[in-house]
Amino acid sequence: MFDIIIRSALDIVGQTERLIDGMRRLLESDGLDEVEVYELDYEIERLGDVVFNVDEAVRSLARTVECWPQTALAHGIRRTLH
Repeated sequence: MFDIIIRSALDIVGQTERLIDGMRRLLESDGLDEVEVYELDYEIERLGDVVFNVDEAVRSLARTVECWPQTALAHGIRRTLH
């Protein structure tokens, strides 16, 4: 279950990074006025910050999930917690 969540989240991060690259290429074209360029640049920066934070959180979750079996064995946890 967690592996599906992690893979899906990392796919979303990758797709969003590609979207950001496409938006930056659009900024470099001459089809936008100055206000549109400013607004798009601002949104790109905000989206980039969010993607970075999500990427870090997902990778941290992946590391945590990888350690759970060792932690459970070390502490004698052998049941599902409800």
